Amino acid sequence: MDQGYAMICGAGPGLGAALVRRFRAGGYRVAALARNEANLRERFADDAGIDCFAADATDATSLAQAFARAHAAGGAPAVAVANSAAWKLSPFVETSAQDFEHVWRASCLSAFNVAQEAAKLMLPAGKGAIIFTGSTAQMRAGSNFAAMAAAKSALRALSQSIARELGPKGIHVAHVAIDGPIDSARTRAANASHERLIDPAGIADVYFALAHQPRAAWSNEIDVRTFSEWPA
Repeated sequence: MDQGYAMICGAGPGLGAALVRRFRAGGYRVAALARNEANLRERFADDAGIDCFAADATDATSLAQAFARAHAAGGAPAVAVANSAAWKLSPFVETSAQDFEHVWRASCLSAFNVAQEAAKLMLPAGKGAIIFTGSTAQMRAGSNFAAMAAAKSALRALSQSIARELGPKGIHVAHVAIDGPIDSARTRAANASHERLIDPAGIADVYFALAHQPRAAWSNEIDVRTFSEWPA
């Protein structure tokens, strides 16, 4: 069944790839966007229903060009996911202004750019879903998380604002607060208890379900965690 076109921005090897695979399995043609198009083509070479486009989501011009290419290939998106982010965990007095801005650009400005381009394409049809990858740092800022907590708090506010603006126009806006490390080779090396890592395929299932909520029961905010809350 053809569900339409899904654009996944930040289609890296972890959660991004899981999102691409989940929406593809759910009947969507998918556009995978990331900085390195060659890596994307290698990652998704097994599926002709996945289009790959180079884009820097922190650069409005780069992203607009990628969205234009994707639109020409598959039409207006039914779903757009802003999954780009950056991490910088450090003591506050050791966090430079450059690091702070970098995390904000990667984690919040990128989402603003994705949402704006997606909304332009969705509004004429009066439908669509825009989903952001958040973090519980946006609600519970921990020690050494100043840069990320500020960026993700801004993302949360952005999501709430545009949800109230675009919801009455038929566009569902939501963000997913991921509470803990996502399972990957890097996080497995850094954590002895692998069962406490969050399954990227399970997270992708949550995004897919959000994109299919009925209009009378939309969620704007949802969190995903394992059985054991972080930190512990």
